[in-house]
Amino acid sequence: MYNIYLTAFIVSLAASFLFVPVSIWFSRKFGVLDKPDQRKVHAVAVPRWGGLGIALSFFAAVLAAYVLFPRFRQLLSFKYKIMSGKEVVGILSLQKQFLGIVFGSLFVLALGMWDDKKNMLAGVKLPLQIIAAFIAMDYGVRLSGIAMPWKDGYCVFPLIASQIVTVFWLTGFMNTVNLVDGLDGLAAGICAIAAGTFLIVAVLQGQTHVVLFSKQLKLAGALSAALCGSCIGFLWFNFFPAKVFMGDGGSLFLGFMLASITVIGTLKTTAFFSLVIPIVVVALPVLDVAVSILRRLRSGKEVFAADKEHLHHQLLRFGWTQKEAVLGIYVITLILSIFSILLTVFKGKV
Repeated sequence: MYNIYLTAFIVSLAASFLFVPVSIWFSRKFGVLDKPDQRKVHAVAVPRWGGLGIALSFFAAVLAAYVLFPRFRQLLSFKYKIMSGKEVVGILSLQKQFLGIVFGSLFVLALGMWDDKKNMLAGVKLPLQIIAAFIAMDYGVRLSGIAMPWKDGYCVFPLIASQIVTVFWLTGFMNTVNLVDGLDGLAAGICAIAAGTFLIVAVLQGQTHVVLFSKQLKLAGALSAALCGSCIGFLWFNFFPAKVFMGDGGSLFLGFMLASITVIGTLKTTAFFSLVIPIVVVALPVLDVAVSILRRLRSGKEVFAADKEHLHHQLLRFGWTQKEAVLGIYVITLILSIFSILLTVFKGKV
């Protein structure tokens, strides 16, 4: 699998240098530009459809893995019978899960790109994000349960609880990435670190004796490698001073992909503490978003209303430059990621 991971990373990284300029051209052609105003920190109009370049680079890497590696095609063909006693109550297909992730991610990409063009209301976007979550769930991408530290076995959620938790998880990741995308290179860098961390975690957990979980972790690893490469490639164009923004299309796509990877990957383990791994990795942006929501509720503003009170805005007020603020947040995210990896390494001793 290591050859697949490496190929997916290299192809997505290289493809970014083709597809991101294409996305810049499309942004300019259709007039999708982020114009400066009092809330924003950039001084010139910047193309907003960079998310298209990220997505195309990602899918190019996945396609390369599918074409070049029979083992990847074999992985996608894996099916698992879900038993209740001696009765088969369902079949979980990795290919079906993969298609659910593809269709759901394309849906949120289109949703975000349309929002970049037309500025949709938050009350319209959230229900559409929930639809994307249900698309993925319909194809088997769902949090069906969790292993508890004080009992043996796997605690299965009731159907309605599984749906609620999965929708909350997917939409939460999407909006976290969306709200943290406030400085050049910030969201892309955080997502690159997160995807790289999920790849390492998937490799470390991939030898689990549970065949289904092992297969899902391998798929999560391949998707993480492709996503990490596309984010790093995008940073060449997005780091300060940015030539392109990922826009809502990119932030929703990245959030959906990271959430889906954790659902089929890092959360598919018999170790309870793996539940906190994806949360720890994105702890800083999650905390920033949580504080922002509480602040807006207290002031009577809309929950998803934009403002200049996020952590990165506060750092700028303290006199940090954009580069210093972004790199500082990178360092904190990287430290949290290393902690998550250590949790994985020592999970059996915790």
